Amino acid sequence: MTISVVLADANILFSRTLRDYFLYVADAGAIEIHWSQQILDEMSRNLRTELGLDRNATTRLEELMNSFIEYALIDISPADVAIANAVEMDAGDRHVLAAALSADADILLTDNIKHFPADWMFDHGIELLTAGELLARLADHFPNELRAAHARTVRRSPKSETDILATLERSAGPAALYAIRRVIAV
Repeated sequence: MTISVVLADANILFSRTLRDYFLYVADAGAIEIHWSQQILDEMSRNLRTELGLDRNATTRLEELMNSFIEYALIDISPADVAIANAVEMDAGDRHVLAAALSADADILLTDNIKHFPADWMFDHGIELLTAGELLARLADHFPNELRAAHARTVRRSPKSETDILATLERSAGPAALYAIRRVIAV
């Protein structure tokens, strides 16, 4: 399987556990992950609102993410904004579609599948996947990279492995938990 270009939505990057898995699997070479500044802004705004992080903490997180995966931050072209604005969909997510187009993404990684026009996306070569679906695919095609990402997630988290797996199941569903359990059992 070839390496997929993945545009990550803010709802994926919001979860530390999901963010860690996908950044570490990208660093291991299994995917090429991207986001836009608007996506980071949305992630940071939600972290401040829902978890009470302050602006300094979210700014630092964005800086760390952008330095860890140096190629990830993409600029959205005006042409892609115009295309996204013409698509009948949730207006609040048009910037995500425009970012996926600008990244030339194969996959739009989001847990808000219903906000995106599946037929339009398919016709334009962009597959909509949830976190659980992508983790299951990575377990099938890049088990070593996913195993390494899991080990880094556990090593760098203040949570226990049991707590990380429980968070993963809550965040991405039982298929994600099964995928991780399958690769770490080897």
